[in-house]
Amino acid sequence: MSFSGKPTTFVDRPISNDGFWPDLALAEFQAAYRLPGEFLPELLAEGVTLAMGEVNLDLAKRKAAWQAAGITNVEAADPLLLQERAFYAATYKRAVYCRAKAFLLQQFATVSRRDSAENLGKEAPERHELFLSYSQQAVRLIQGRGRITAVLL
Repeated sequence: MSFSGKPTTFVDRPISNDGFWPDLALAEFQAAYRLPGEFLPELLAEGVTLAMGEVNLDLAKRKAAWQAAGITNVEAADPLLLQERAFYAATYKRAVYCRAKAFLLQQFATVSRRDSAENLGKEAPERHELFLSYSQQAVRLIQGRGRITAVLL
């Protein structure tokens, strides 16, 4: 139950991916990332779908390299080709779900409520940035890059 008094109803809706990266599930997202009960299932699905598309674009080069090595699906990859397949699948989900939460936290301010009910934990701008950074850290990990990149110009 959220602080608004509205119960959080987990939505059993799968979100199909491209066959290479893991499929996603709204209920898993809701449970793991504690989303407010005020969000409609359609908004949750839109957030996860948009985030999935963005992360897939960010990881296009890594996907192509792994496919060239014979990997057709991260979760079902041959352990000899991808030893940490479960880790990469979980990291991919973190990248998508954190990016989706960042998107949805921006949407929370549009939910109708009284001024006295403002919740800075959900609406503070730094929350959005924090979850975007979590997502980007996960993407960089899958790409084989560290948290920070320095380039000599």
